Amino acid sequence: MKLSEILKVNQQVLRTRAFVLGGQNFKVRVPLASEMEVINKRISETNVTKKTEELMNPLLEKKDTLESDSIIYLDDDVLVDGKSVKDLAKMTAQTEQRILEMVKLLVPEMEGANMEELTYEEINSEFPFAVQLELMKKISEVISPGYEETRKN
Repeated sequence: MKLSEILKVNQQVLRTRAFVLGGQNFKVRVPLASEMEVINKRISETNVTKKTEELMNPLLEKKDTLESDSIIYLDDDVLVDGKSVKDLAKMTAQTEQRILEMVKLLVPEMEGANMEELTYEEINSEFPFAVQLELMKKISEVISPGYEETRKN
């Protein structure tokens, strides 16, 4: 028998937290440690190929006109002001995946709605990037016990 059954505790209610962002009320489901491990694995193993191509192709197409002291072409990367475009693509893809994973933890208000099929493109089409980052920050604060206190130390 499960502990929640013995204690007669509704896990869904207990694992749901609320917060307000921009005057809007949100509910978020706090993931179990095992669920958080899966989320973190999906973020770290994000496929960066599409984002790399998206960032590299315009630079490769204009190589002849762009190559300079500030834009250096390597065999498999381009450095812009000394920064790797491949590294930027990886960081961007992982940030987008992290936003997606956090938003999927939100509890839908609409009856019968499901967040599992949500894509980053859908989030990006409705929320400016600054709002996405703030939403992700708020969700992280709510699901991480002592998050603010730990961060202050």
